[in-house]
Amino acid sequence: MKKIAYTAKIKRYNPDTNESYWESFEVEVEDSLTVLELLMYIKDKIDASLTFRAFCRSAICGSCAMIINGRAGLACKIQAKDKIKNGVIKIEPLHHLPIVRDLVVDQEPAFDKLKKIKPYLEPDPKVVPDNDRSESLVLPEEFARYDKQTDCILCMACYGQCNALEGDEKYLGPFQLTKVFRFIMDTRDGMDVEERIKLAEDHGIWECVQCQMCLAACPKGIAPGDDILELRRIAKDVTGEDNIATRRAKFWFQTVFETGQIDKWHLPEVAFGDEKGEAVTKKLEEEFRSRGMKEEEFGPQPFEDIKKFQNFIKKIQKELS
Repeated sequence: MKKIAYTAKIKRYNPDTNESYWESFEVEVEDSLTVLELLMYIKDKIDASLTFRAFCRSAICGSCAMIINGRAGLACKIQAKDKIKNGVIKIEPLHHLPIVRDLVVDQEPAFDKLKKIKPYLEPDPKVVPDNDRSESLVLPEEFARYDKQTDCILCMACYGQCNALEGDEKYLGPFQLTKVFRFIMDTRDGMDVEERIKLAEDHGIWECVQCQMCLAACPKGIAPGDDILELRRIAKDVTGEDNIATRRAKFWFQTVFETGQIDKWHLPEVAFGDEKGEAVTKKLEEEFRSRGMKEEEFGPQPFEDIKKFQNFIKKIQKELS
């Protein structure tokens, strides 16, 4: 079996000293190793103190999710040789979660968010029998609506890769919202759709930035971003046109049409309302000032030839109408 030599650069954390640091390990190993097998080799042969989480080694339990060369995935599923760049593979713990030691993260904050959306079936008595002699029937076409979502193994790779969490640590997260979608689609569920949507709205479906990094990270090919879009459509039907998403979209179009740019400065107050909007605007102000910007530069200024751009938009609108 062919052997290859490379450097495994691993981000470590010592809770006793509260110190994070990168450590490099020079290895010469079989080219067939997965990232998990590489970590096991380092632990067995080089440094027994290296700490990581792993169980099934079959991409079923989801416990070995981590960041590999900047992308979240399961260490037991990814071939190490496929991630080597310039002779180096970089491995670090999942983002957005407290680190316990080295590559092990505390999953409780993400599970606490999952509990908020009531990720369980509340049986509809009209569909689910109240005895063990009968069964509740689900048609194939009904199950197909949420079949893929039931593949979620709670590995949290999507959570560790989520860009929305960069700006809002209270954001529920991708797999949590996929669970909301899964139970709304289940014909056996008796919880009112509006109640489930309300659980998903606070720091939820409207904060998703649709970067699709959750789909890229998911080892099961689930697309939480698509589920969130569907939840937004359901919310629109339940709560009407006046919601965060529609206000944001209308303001985007208005400011882009007027100036050619999105007015990030005034967007939070329009979308979220006074209290929350003011808090977000304050953070933006701090960020803008840290960049050396003056207040008159916070909002967008019309670019040159804006009239040509507006005429182009009007032409497109006319063709679509």
